[in-house]
Amino acid sequence: MRNLAIIFLIVQLSGCEENTTPNPPSSTSVNVTYEQIPGSKNHSPNGTWWGYNQSKIVRYGSSVYMYVIDNTNIDSNPNPNASNPSKIVIYKKEGEGAWIKGNSFNTSRPGNILMDSQGIVHLIVFEPTYTQSSENGSYGRLKHYWFPNCKTGDITTFQQETIIDNDGVSQGETVNIRVGASIGNNDMIAVSFGLRQTHQMYYKDKNGLKWLMDYAGTGLVSDYYYPYIQITDFGVSILAIQDDYPNIYQKAYYFEKKNGVWRKESIIDLSSNSLASSRPQLVENSDIYQDAAKQIHLVYQTRLNPSDAFLNTFTHAIQNTTDWINQTVTITDSKTNWIRLIEYGGEMYYLCCSRDKLYLKKGINGAFTQLDVPKVNGMYLYVTSPRGGTSSSESYIDILMLNGNSSDNHNAKNYYLRIAKACC
Repeated sequence: MRNLAIIFLIVQLSGCEENTTPNPPSSTSVNVTYEQIPGSKNHSPNGTWWGYNQSKIVRYGSSVYMYVIDNTNIDSNPNPNASNPSKIVIYKKEGEGAWIKGNSFNTSRPGNILMDSQGIVHLIVFEPTYTQSSENGSYGRLKHYWFPNCKTGDITTFQQETIIDNDGVSQGETVNIRVGASIGNNDMIAVSFGLRQTHQMYYKDKNGLKWLMDYAGTGLVSDYYYPYIQITDFGVSILAIQDDYPNIYQKAYYFEKKNGVWRKESIIDLSSNSLASSRPQLVENSDIYQDAAKQIHLVYQTRLNPSDAFLNTFTHAIQNTTDWINQTVTITDSKTNWIRLIEYGGEMYYLCCSRDKLYLKKGINGAFTQLDVPKVNGMYLYVTSPRGGTSSSESYIDILMLNGNSSDNHNAKNYYLRIAKACC
């Protein structure tokens, strides 16, 4: 691991790229702290970058937690099954200190890390159960681990329970590997996934004795995977993407539980678009967020440029009492892949990444600031967020820039970033 590098950026926002703001913000400074962090040796099928909907970094005061998938086991067998499991490894950083490695658990895919209101960190882990050498790790059980003494620096001692079991012999798929998770202000934990054209949620109250199961949607015609889940002040919100074989992404669905009642609605359906027959991937979800005013925000991208299948247009949808207010998020980099939402001082910020650049944008009409950070190829972006349990009152934004470029493989570099909110 490199020594910590601190970069102080003085950025003239009025001189940023593609500044179309009628009244540009005045000069400001953005302080970015970054350091290289451990990463997965192998890119696929379970590099830490995978699972863009998941919570992978959380903060509680001066303590930051993340995980890394150790997949050196797939050097000889590419299938991370029960006979050949990878490891999900927890790490903790205290203040300006180095990252400390903690306990590890069997897994076949990346999972979710959550933070409760008492500063206890939780891991939601998919553990493979089938031992056949050809099984790729998609059959398994869902486990919940937590670290009761983590505030004292102990990330070795843990407690555990099984959320959804699997006998490893004949049950087949009891939980999908593309699991999303969230924790609420009341410390209720919920996990969500698509399975056989249903969308399911398992949840447990803080003092609950067992996990309860609920259907967010049934008879969906398509499979909806990679759920972004947000426990809200009124219930639960889920944003999921169609993922029919072979990787057809043309529809997005929103599921909402409010006052004990589920409803579902189509957010976008491009299956009848003229490009649909030749371009299977037209839609991708990018974030879900509940703001301080209790409104739900969604961000999704579409790929409808006839000549460029990787040119994305981003929509920011804000829920009102009867419908969604849709706004196009202007981007400064034509190859922007992901946008994450951050709220600070009553303003919504957009953290945007292309394949190797990172930008910060204040407000829907704000200018872009390109952050001076290391180059990360095929970047996947993960940010501390209230849906993962990080309090909105924390003073910092914590970011993982993970390399998702398959050609880098063993040489992939990954970074942790920290930005003081007051400098945004």
